[in-house]
Amino acid sequence: MTTPPDEIDRAIARLAIADLIAEFAYLIDHDRSDEVADLFTEDGSYGRISGERSVGRDALKRVYAARSARGVRTARHLFTNVRLAFESNDLVRGTCILLLFAEDGLPPLPAEVNLVSDYEDVFRRSDDGRWRFASRTVRHVFVHPDNRPPVLPLGSA
Repeated sequence: MTTPPDEIDRAIARLAIADLIAEFAYLIDHDRSDEVADLFTEDGSYGRISGERSVGRDALKRVYAARSARGVRTARHLFTNVRLAFESNDLVRGTCILLLFAEDGLPPLPAEVNLVSDYEDVFRRSDDGRWRFASRTVRHVFVHPDNRPPVLPLGSA
């Protein structure tokens, strides 16, 4: 059985995981979504509570390539209320909330909330010491009536 992390290890992991979540948002929001797959473990997955899921970095790269191919999109992903549960030194489960502003086109654009979603994440420390997403599962809670999803259905790309 793995020894649970001590307080200092937990604090360091919390900072690294917060950075990971922020990097996920930054890459998507700044037209660098082609780098998002590298934030996941090799077998990492991204899916919706409805069951759609893309598994592996290659599948995730295809999803984000399809997103980029749709044209210019301006978005800001605001993740908050991060909660973490440490299972071991190398495995953490977490939840957070996404508040998303997103529209096709160049800014400035109307400031309307696109959606609010709950994320369930599993984070794994890789052999190189970096924390990555082992899985992300999203459940939309509030959806703007004009919401147009920016990516292909997960699992289909």
